[in-house]
Amino acid sequence: MDDVELIKQKINIVDLISEYIPLKKAGVNFKAPCPFHQEKTPSFVVSPERQIFKCFGCQKSGDAFTFLMEKEGLDFKEALEMLAKKTGIVLQKRTDDKKDFKDRLFEVNLKAQEFFHYILTKHNLGKNALEYLQKRGLTKETIEEFGIGYAPNSWESLTKFLLKRGFTVGEIIASGLGVASKSGCYDRFRGRITFPLIDGKEKLRGFSGRVLYAAEPKYINTPQTPVFDKSSYLFGLNLAKGEIRNKKEAVLVEGEMDMILSFQAGIKNIIASKGTALTEGQIELVKKYTENILLGFDMDLAGDSACRRGIEMADKAGLDIKVVQLDQGKDAAEVVREDPKLWQKAISEAVPIYDYYLVSASKRYDIKSSADLKKIGEELIPVWAKISDDLVRELYIQKLTAFLKTDEGILRNAVEKMRKNPEKSYTGLLQKTSQDNIVSLKSRRELLEEYLIALLLHPPAEANFVPNFPETIFLAEIWRQIYVLLVLYLDSISFKSRAFDINEFVLNLPKELTREVDRLYLMELDRKLLDEKPWKKELDEVVSELKKALIKASLEKLSLEIKNAQAFDKMEMVENLNKRFRDLSVKLKNL
Repeated sequence: MDDVELIKQKINIVDLISEYIPLKKAGVNFKAPCPFHQEKTPSFVVSPERQIFKCFGCQKSGDAFTFLMEKEGLDFKEALEMLAKKTGIVLQKRTDDKKDFKDRLFEVNLKAQEFFHYILTKHNLGKNALEYLQKRGLTKETIEEFGIGYAPNSWESLTKFLLKRGFTVGEIIASGLGVASKSGCYDRFRGRITFPLIDGKEKLRGFSGRVLYAAEPKYINTPQTPVFDKSSYLFGLNLAKGEIRNKKEAVLVEGEMDMILSFQAGIKNIIASKGTALTEGQIELVKKYTENILLGFDMDLAGDSACRRGIEMADKAGLDIKVVQLDQGKDAAEVVREDPKLWQKAISEAVPIYDYYLVSASKRYDIKSSADLKKIGEELIPVWAKISDDLVRELYIQKLTAFLKTDEGILRNAVEKMRKNPEKSYTGLLQKTSQDNIVSLKSRRELLEEYLIALLLHPPAEANFVPNFPETIFLAEIWRQIYVLLVLYLDSISFKSRAFDINEFVLNLPKELTREVDRLYLMELDRKLLDEKPWKKELDEVVSELKKALIKASLEKLSLEIKNAQAFDKMEMVENLNKRFRDLSVKLKNL
C-alpha cells in the first residue's frame, strides 16, 4: 500500500475539516456553510463513509488532500507531508506512475487494434465483415491504411486475448475496451466493424464500432477515458492534417465511412466529427490547421438547434464556415460511390453558411405567403444577431431585407434588440421558442437521469431491490455505465441478502465513474425517502418521466424529419415518418 492510501485510511476527513469549520450532522453526512465561498444556506457536504467533500454551490469537491490544498494553498506534495505528520506516517520515496498508467492504456488499445485487424483480414470470423466493406467500396489498401478491424460477436474473445498478453482487467476496463462484470469484464465491442480513433499526434485513443447488419445503436464509441474525449476528437485528422494546411480548408463530414471513402477518392483534406454538433474542443483542433471549414452533412443544418450552436461557436472562434450542399437525402459516402467528381464539385461549390440558412428557409417556407415570410424572419433574426463580424452581419441584414421585402430599418432594429438581450424571450420567434423547448427538455432529462442514479445509490435499509428497466433509458453514456454496474452489484448482494455498501460498490469502479457516484451519493434527498414505500414510488415516477422524455425527444426529431421530407417532396418518406409519429404518440399517451 502506498503512502497516499495509507494516509487515507488513517485520516478522518470529518475531524480534519472540523478543525476549520463547524460541521453539523445531516442524515448519513455532515453539512456546513462552504469555507470556499460566501453563502447563506449550507451546501457544503462531507461524507464520513466515502471520506470526501463537495460544495453544491461552488462545485469544489475532493478528499482530505484536496481540502488542504484548497484551504491552505498547498501543492499535493505539501498536503501529503502535512497529512503524514498528522497521522504519524513516515513517507516512502514516491514515484509518479500517472504517465505509466496512460502509456498502458495506449498500449492496450494498440494490442486490441492488432487483434481486430487480424480477425478482419486473416481470420474466417471476419470474412462477412470484409466482404461488407469491399461492397461499400473500400480497397484492401484503404483498410490497411486506416487499420480497420472486426470485433467478433463474442463476449470475451478480446478480453481473453489481452489478459494472455499481460494486461489487467482494470486496464481493459479503464481503456473502454471492456465493461465491468461479476467475473471481471466483458468485451464492449462485439459483432462490429472497428475504426481506430487515432489523434493528430498518431496516438490510438479508442475505437468506434459499426454494426454489420441493421441494428441499434448503429455506432458505439469508446466512452470517456483518461486518454479519450469524444468532444475533443476529429476522425482522420492524423492523415488529413497536412493536406488541410496545404489547401487551407477542412471538409468536415459526420461519419467514419464518409471520411474514409472521400479520402480514398482523393479528397485528402477531409475529417469527421462523429456527429453534427460541433464542440469547442473540435473547433480548437480545426483552428490549429486552418480558418476555413466546409460542412458536408446529410441533413438540414438550419433545422437542428445543436448544430446551430456549434456553428455559432465556430463563428465566434473566427472560422469561415461554408456548407457543401448534397443531393436530397444523400450522404458523402453515397455521393462518392456514385461519382467522386460530383462530390468534388459539391465541395468546390460550397456556399457561405448564412447564404445556406436563407436557401434552407426558402425551401421550407412559401415566400409568396406573408405568414411564412414572417416565420422566416422569426427563425433567422436570432441567427443574424449572433453573427460576430460587424461587416458580415451588415451584409446579411441587407440580404434578408431584400429576401423578406421589408423595411431595412425595422429589420436592423430587430437584430440589434436581439443582440442586446440575447437571453430575453422574443415574442413570436418560432425558432427561439422551439430551441428553448428542446433545451428545457434536455436539461430536465439530464437532471432526471442524475436523480434516478442518486435514488438507486440511497436504497432504504430494509430494501432488497434490483432494478429491471433497460439501461437505454439513460441517454448519457456515463449513467448507463454506472447503472449497469449498479444492477450487477445489487443483484449480487440481493442473492446473498446483504445491505447496500457504497464503499464496496465503488471499490472496482474506474476513477471517472467513482467521481460521479460520489457526487450523487452526497446529494441530499428528502427524509421521507428513507422508507421503502415512498422511495419505490419516487423511483417508479422518475422512470416513467424518463420514458416519456425519451419518446418526446423522438417525436421532436421525427417532426423535424417530416418537415425536411415535405420540403423535398419525398411523400413516401413523409407517410412512413407520420406512421412512426402516430405510433409513438399512442405509446406516450399510454404511459
